[in-house]
Parts: sequence; C-alpha cells; structure tokens
Amino acid sequence: MIVLDTNVISEVVKARPDPNLALWMQRTAETELFLCDIVVMELSFGAERFLRRTGSDRYARSLADMLDLFRDRVLELRLDAAMLTGRLRAMREATGRPIAISDAMIAAICIHHGAALATRNVKDFEGLDLKLVNPFEGAS
Repeated sequence: MIVLDTNVISEVVKARPDPNLALWMQRTAETELFLCDIVVMELSFGAERFLRRTGSDRYARSLADMLDLFRDRVLELRLDAAMLTGRLRAMREATGRPIAISDAMIAAICIHHGAALATRNVKDFEGLDLKLVNPFEGAS
C-alpha cells in the first residue's frame, strides 16, 4: 500500500509529467496506490484557488475524475491517526524540526495503515518511522 502525496498527484495530472514519476506510475500496480483525505483536501483547495483566480474548473474536474478512480482507495484520518498526529508534531517540535500539520496528518494516516508514502518532499517526513518512496528519482 502506497499513499500518494499531493505533489505526486499534482505532477501526474500535468500534460508532461516528470518522466521518472510517469515510469514509476506505470510500473506500480494501480491497486497498490491510495490517496488520503488530507491530500484530497489539499487538492480541493488548489482546485478552488485556481477556479477563483482563472474561472477554469479544469482542476476541479480532474479531482472529480481522480476521486472516481480512487473511490475505494481513500484512507481517512481516524481517531488513532489523529492522536498519532499530535505525537508526531510534538516529537518533531522537540527536535527542532517542526512539521506542518497537514504533513503530520498524512504521515500518521500512512503509519496507522502500514502504508508507504510516495512524495517528492522526503525531507519533510524524515525521522517519523515512515517508509518513504521518491518516485521522482530515477530507478537504480
């Protein structure tokens, strides 16, 4: 199980996505790929901002299509993951490396479900006992 971070989804929907990411997506079974509700919230925010700025609902339609594709594969922030979010934030703050609340929520959802996180921003999640995958890096 691999949860796709917001930066992965944002890149995938581009007309010309990063070639390493495109290859990684082709090689990864669709059934292994998941979203989480926090990523959906971030994508919804971006789509709404784009609509208000440009009048185009292009990203809102793309998000609707994506949600249809992932309809049975969206993990939610539940009570245990919410509690873990607080612990992760406090732990990172104590080490002098605070983490954004949305990143802590995404990490907690992944940890709670035993999922890896596919992200370009691996440094944002280091030290959280979370398996990270950077699909933007070339295969070795």
